[in-house]
Amino acid sequence: MRARHLLVVAAAAVLLAVPACLPRKCVPTELSTKRNLVDLSAGPDDHAPASPGLIRDVDDTVRARTAALQPAGARPYHFLALSGGGLYGAFGAGIGAGWTDTGTRPQFDVVTGISVGSLIAVFLFLGPQYDDLLHDEVVGVSRSDLLRLRLIATVPFAGALFNTGPIERRIERAYTPQVLAEVAAAHAAGRRLYVGTTNLDTRRLVIWDMGAIASQGTRESMELFHKVLLASSSIPGAFPPVRLPVEVDGRRYEELHVDGGASDEVFFRAFMVADLNRMNGLPGGVAPAGSTLYLVNNGKMYAEPSCVRPRVGPLLGATYRSVIYGKTRDELYRIYLNCLATGVNFRHTAIPQEYDMGGGGALGLSDEDQQRLFDLGRGIGRFAGEGGPWRELPPGTDTTEQVLPRSGTRFATPDRAGGAGAPCYQR
Repeated sequence: MRARHLLVVAAAAVLLAVPACLPRKCVPTELSTKRNLVDLSAGPDDHAPASPGLIRDVDDTVRARTAALQPAGARPYHFLALSGGGLYGAFGAGIGAGWTDTGTRPQFDVVTGISVGSLIAVFLFLGPQYDDLLHDEVVGVSRSDLLRLRLIATVPFAGALFNTGPIERRIERAYTPQVLAEVAAAHAAGRRLYVGTTNLDTRRLVIWDMGAIASQGTRESMELFHKVLLASSSIPGAFPPVRLPVEVDGRRYEELHVDGGASDEVFFRAFMVADLNRMNGLPGGVAPAGSTLYLVNNGKMYAEPSCVRPRVGPLLGATYRSVIYGKTRDELYRIYLNCLATGVNFRHTAIPQEYDMGGGGALGLSDEDQQRLFDLGRGIGRFAGEGGPWRELPPGTDTTEQVLPRSGTRFATPDRAGGAGAPCYQR
């Protein structure tokens, strides 16, 4: 019986391996990235994308309703939300520096951050006086500054491939008692700084009020401040989860927290508006007229296409990237809906799709590539959150981004379609 089982397992392994051995001819990248391929199998009247005018009409209608609930005469709020992105965070730091260059950078009432966005968020929350320090913290960082590989023999018994010693020391050095004192002072003035982590036990996002933590002014609160930043930046599998003791009904327990990006890549919630209103003596949960959320994505909106080798590693990697990028676009749409509900204007920017990111990935960029990203962000920051590379609608609302059904497997580029009236297929 055992021999029969082994034979079945071996046969299954061979059958699974056969497709992986077959060569495949991938669609060239310059064609696979086109968003307006003509579907030669579709009829001329099939599947028209939603008109941008329709989306604008809906936006205007909802905002007209919330306008009636906006507190009269109150000053507008300024929100900033920063995504994760590893060393791509140089882009977000550049946004702040470029905005400072214009002389119009606002003092943000609320700043939120996930992963590297949490590390950047603290300094952008405090103000332009930290721009130079922030540049030095995010540009010129090498993999060895963040990662230290564990002994191979210990990996099977550890919670991650790397230990957190290097990044812990960087956090302790950068987020000093003086920094926490300034965060506490801003909190006392009614401003808010939030950082997101993922509780692995509940598989849910946890939002930490960093100003409230800093305001406690104890050694324990500083340790918690540092641990939350570390947890928010701890990529599952690469870094071990951060153990946080908690107390419920007088009993002590322990939670495991990792990168907030495992739940949400970036976040903004309606309670943030209601809290500001309450602190300013205003009714309801709709923001004053002119309030704006500026959302910075430290990455691109779509994963870079490439010909995937039919092997377990590349297949899992491509699937993971597809999930992460798709989840981020979905989260931006939810944030946009929260903005509509609270009367907050939506402004979003990201690394341009056509930008050459360089080699090394999010944890292996060269110093030169980090500086290029910083300079790119600085140029976008000089638009002061309006026009140009800043969008007013989330990804998926533009006609070139909408995914339409395929009617077959034959396509043509518009210039080769021979005047065919077939609709376009969006990837």
